[in-house]
Amino acid sequence: MKYTAVLLFPILFASCNTNSVLAFGIKGVIALFVLMFILFAVMFYLIARRKKQGEKSLVKFNNDVYIALNKLTTPEQKINMLKNLIERINNDEKYKKDTEWRDKVLVKTYMHLATIYYQLGDEMETLNVCTKIIELDPKDGMAYYNRGSIYSNMGMYEKALHDLNQTIELLPDYASAYNNRGLAHEKMEHYSEAIADFDEAIKLENSPIAYYNRGNTRYEMENYKEALADYQQALNMTGEEQADLINEIEMSIKVTKEKL
Repeated sequence: MKYTAVLLFPILFASCNTNSVLAFGIKGVIALFVLMFILFAVMFYLIARRKKQGEKSLVKFNNDVYIALNKLTTPEQKINMLKNLIERINNDEKYKKDTEWRDKVLVKTYMHLATIYYQLGDEMETLNVCTKIIELDPKDGMAYYNRGSIYSNMGMYEKALHDLNQTIELLPDYASAYNNRGLAHEKMEHYSEAIADFDEAIKLENSPIAYYNRGNTRYEMENYKEALADYQQALNMTGEEQADLINEIEMSIKVTKEKL
């Protein structure tokens, strides 16, 4: 098929003068165009098929790592396994020949590592791993989200805003990114920006958390009536399993009523 495509190009372009078109025949030219179209269609099909097969392999790799991790008992064992796996991937000659594929495999591995560090409460290591993921894949919106959220928890709000801005650019329909960016704005006393972010989070997901956070921002702005309405809405949407959140909301309602 490849040789046919190469051979057809000279014939097609040599047929541009009137005599050659008449000699070859209009039907022949049309047939060449049809054949060229079929060849390109086959080429794109093969590319898409290869990509789909690659995605399946990546899913299988991710599942295999998950299963292997579940067989280990301690976080330290899991971390050591993942670090050894990362070293093997980086040193494997096969992966060196296809760096794009290598990076995709490494991203999946680092994601598992970030999850373990986060579960351990090790924010600095989680940040470092998220940074590594971003270096490998600058379009990974969730890596920016996780790093930005940790920056916000650590009080590094400028860095948090930068990462959450990136998340929203890459994942414009991700409600939690707007909620967390709103929190960073609220801490920096950017109240109008915070309200706008909570509005968007509510529009996308209608979460009680976003109502509660918007209520807190309105309380800081001394808009007590609007804050109370948000607290009441958050309370109405909160289930019994969210006991800690219910207690916080009820306390906020009590304090706000005293202000009115």
